[in-house]
Amino acid sequence: MKLNIFLLFIFLVNISFVKSLQDEDCLKALLAKLFNINDVEFCGNPVITRDYYYESKCSDSNTKILEKLSIKGNVPTPSNPSPPSLVYGDLSCFENINQLNLSLIAIKKDALGADDQKNVAKQIILTSCIFDDGIIVSEGSILPKGQFYLEIFIDSFSNFKELRFRSIKYITSFNLYSNAVPKLTDLKIFNFYLKIIGDLSSESIDNLGTLNQVELFTFSNDKEIEFPKQIFSPNNKFNQLSLVPKFKPPTEYITLPKTILVFLFIAENPTFNINGKLPFIFPDNMVYLSLNNLGLVEFPILPKDINTLIIVGNNFVINGPKPLPDLSSYKSLAQVQLTNTGFSGPIPESYCLFVNYLSNNNLNGKLPMCKSCYLNPYFDDYRNNPNLDYGVCDESSIIPNFDISFEKEITIYGENIGLSLPQIFNYPIAFSTIKGNSMFKGKWNDMWGQIPDTVVVSLSPRNFTFNTKNLLPSLNNITKSNLQFIFEGSNFSYNKNDFEIKIANEICLISSITFNKIICNFPNQKVLPVKNDVPTTIKNTKSGEFISFTINTLEDKTTVAKECPNQCIEGICSINTGTCICNPGYSGETCSPIPCKSNCGTQEGRGECNGKVGVCVCNLKWKGESCEIPSQFLTSASSTLSSGGLVNLYGWFGSPNEGLTITIGSLNCQIHYYNTTFANCTIGAGSGTKSIKIIQNNQEWIGENMFHYTETTYRCPKDCSLNGVANGECNSSSGQCKCFIGWGGYDCNSKSTTGGSTSTSSGSSTPTPTKSPEIEIPESNTTINNGSSSISNQQTTYEISILSLIEYDVTDTIVITHNLTNKWISIGDTDKNIHKFNQNISETCRITYIIEDIKESRDYEFAGLQLTLEKDSIKITVNIDNYPFTSALNKLQLRLESLVGDNGANFENNQCNNKETSIDKDLLDNNQLLNYITISKNEKVLYGRFINRVLSDHRQSFITTSLISNTTTTSANKESFIIGLNLPYFTESLSIDPDFSVLVSPSFKKCKSNDRAKWVLPVAIVVPCVAVSAIIITSSILFKKNRTTLLLAKNKLVSQFKTQELYMPREEELKSNNL
Repeated sequence: MKLNIFLLFIFLVNISFVKSLQDEDCLKALLAKLFNINDVEFCGNPVITRDYYYESKCSDSNTKILEKLSIKGNVPTPSNPSPPSLVYGDLSCFENINQLNLSLIAIKKDALGADDQKNVAKQIILTSCIFDDGIIVSEGSILPKGQFYLEIFIDSFSNFKELRFRSIKYITSFNLYSNAVPKLTDLKIFNFYLKIIGDLSSESIDNLGTLNQVELFTFSNDKEIEFPKQIFSPNNKFNQLSLVPKFKPPTEYITLPKTILVFLFIAENPTFNINGKLPFIFPDNMVYLSLNNLGLVEFPILPKDINTLIIVGNNFVINGPKPLPDLSSYKSLAQVQLTNTGFSGPIPESYCLFVNYLSNNNLNGKLPMCKSCYLNPYFDDYRNNPNLDYGVCDESSIIPNFDISFEKEITIYGENIGLSLPQIFNYPIAFSTIKGNSMFKGKWNDMWGQIPDTVVVSLSPRNFTFNTKNLLPSLNNITKSNLQFIFEGSNFSYNKNDFEIKIANEICLISSITFNKIICNFPNQKVLPVKNDVPTTIKNTKSGEFISFTINTLEDKTTVAKECPNQCIEGICSINTGTCICNPGYSGETCSPIPCKSNCGTQEGRGECNGKVGVCVCNLKWKGESCEIPSQFLTSASSTLSSGGLVNLYGWFGSPNEGLTITIGSLNCQIHYYNTTFANCTIGAGSGTKSIKIIQNNQEWIGENMFHYTETTYRCPKDCSLNGVANGECNSSSGQCKCFIGWGGYDCNSKSTTGGSTSTSSGSSTPTPTKSPEIEIPESNTTINNGSSSISNQQTTYEISILSLIEYDVTDTIVITHNLTNKWISIGDTDKNIHKFNQNISETCRITYIIEDIKESRDYEFAGLQLTLEKDSIKITVNIDNYPFTSALNKLQLRLESLVGDNGANFENNQCNNKETSIDKDLLDNNQLLNYITISKNEKVLYGRFINRVLSDHRQSFITTSLISNTTTTSANKESFIIGLNLPYFTESLSIDPDFSVLVSPSFKKCKSNDRAKWVLPVAIVVPCVAVSAIIITSSILFKKNRTTLLLAKNKLVSQFKTQELYMPREEELKSNNL
């Protein structure tokens, strides 16, 4: 083995030796040809004579492999002509040169290689060389791969005729020094640097407009010229422009194109301004701007999307002291450098939002905490500001918080948390900045496994420990000093508002808090009980969880917290003695609970023992003394025709199923099959909506209005007629109207300026038997505020919002009310026509709603129904996930409120349309698939369409709609109407899909006035679980001459569901259906 290693070493040394000999021999041959040199200095010091210069640098002094070669001749004269021209063979013998510099050397075409030949060097610099053929490579050839950098300095005697840019196909950076601008159309390169030497050839300047394939362009010149506006030719496509110029003072402002995202004016040009103002007008989308001294007196107007700003020098304070400019309106700013600008005064708090480099100014006052706490240890960002006080960081000003969502999105937010992106130890999560010094977001990747209970986050230069879920605090010791208490342990926080400490039921004010320590002070005005065991609690105010214990307040000392057995199951731990003080009804060393008579089916997940009373507490699927009896329920039931047929029932039947019977309405449903989660049966003929009753094990369950007979025909609302005159045609298969031109609404009883209306396939034509109403429709305005929406039309305003989600028990008694107002959170955007919102009402339950602005008519399917959405309407989808029912017998009701009133606007020319509010609920029919309600005031009509179907646990289920209250006057003198959607029990999710629209009454008329009203299309709104935002979109549907006036913003999420077919399941399918 040792011999093999030795032989390998000898082999590698020999290879290096051969390479070095090859490079040395190649260099000797080259210098002998050029200058008749026989004695060559290889990998040594530079050799300088009157006639030539050369230097060879090696990458390793031992192996002597040539890394860089520089050769320079003399300017050719008649008495001293140039040396022989180089050809490819003179240079290709070098093994692997990184950089080749040739000056005043004659070269033949193809001397640098061509096409598939080996490259002579990776970087080639040709200064004042003589091109015998006037070109670098032959016609149709290209420089070989492996060369990525080329620099050419052209003199008058260089004999350079043409640079065929296609010949440098593989070059990524190209530098050209010349007195003329070549035609650059074929130059396809990443980085191009052009410097004009001497007087610019005026006839060539137009070629600056031919940079159509360059990404980064740098322009420089050494003699003063007019600004070459050809640089901004629309032909040019570069996105970064750097200027190192000498320009004459401009006479007019120069507008930069939107293609330039990065702009650098590097050289000083103190006269390049217009009366002290920057002569450039930047596009809003520019992200990087760097300006040297241009003699500016006024601070420039920056691009709207600017991310990085660098300004050096200028004359901002020539007329007196000035403070730092206000940059708070530039929301994307991440880095600002203002060096040697002369600004004075303190650094504003708004500068906490981005990184600062503010050296060589006259700043004074104290650094904000956001800067004092994050000083650069390697570089002084504020040097040479003699009156600036750096201060000392107040660690308590740093208040980070940690949150992780259901979708595993991690948010780190708070106050003074710095600008560096967070890092979570052991997990490579990529965070992004949402707001500097305040909020960062990242995403947990499932490939990393389960999220740990505790993570350590680096907010440089500090580390912070966070819990990823609610964990009870633990104590190690408690220190008392006069009226101050120090609690040391873990699972605390960094936010004082997250915890509350009470001693003897009096609040101890927290002065400092970290993950491992809380310091609090007992108020002086309170009397601190002096006892050995004073009851104390530490409560997490976010989760509501707390720990209780007793502390010794007799003397100032540190007490090591002694653990009690099993944490005192029903009592308080005395950390002084490590013994439990039991609650009433409990006793023993651990304050043990009373045992139950059975295990309550704990292992099977059926229930748990309540040790306080010794009784089993069953989960929602079980009941009985030992949780042995299944508590049956349904989540959905399929429909059948009025002639009767097979009904599929989904839910929970459990086992055993003694005496199982199923009754629908008054008819017995003959059972064919059942298991723990599914049953089907055959029902006889009937009609309308029926309740379902299931009896087994002497237990009864009733699902109210849960079954619906499917009719072969349905009535259309008001037969699509007004006062006996048909304004549309009825589609009896769906119960939807197809309105004639000029009429709209679900009943064709309102005026419209669009063609036929609401309820037909978008591809069908619109009949026109009746004359369309000739009327001018007034313009509406929509306002969105804190989760509620309002539409104002003249003096009338409709407001729509979601009030609550209510859980009822089997006796229709309210169990719990979830207030949903003013709690909706926007969750981003994916499409300009869609808004998405959500809110959590418990740790497991989330309500999501999606509002879609329908730009073109289209048909869609929901819960097995084929429906039509017309152009300019709005569709809402509401999803309720994982609602925590308190009983399987319970149900939900989602309540929506509409407020109608006068907004105080003075429309003297509309007095003739004043009319009291009325509501029409006649079309709320639980036996119909589609329910409608209308609210009218001042000849403006709010339509609501409710589908009596939902998707319960992804299957069709029937629901009903109720008018909860009618015409209640609020304190703001508005009339209130509340509508309830009655929702069934479910285990996973429930989806609702209603819609609203606002149209003009047929009685609306134009009052006498000289003013000309504007034409506006009907406004569509939508809400269920989101009426709140229904109007958000309603407003966006107001149109002026068929054009949208409100641009909807963000986050598209479209839920599509497939109809559940009725079927007799196979045995293997039924086994997989367990809930």
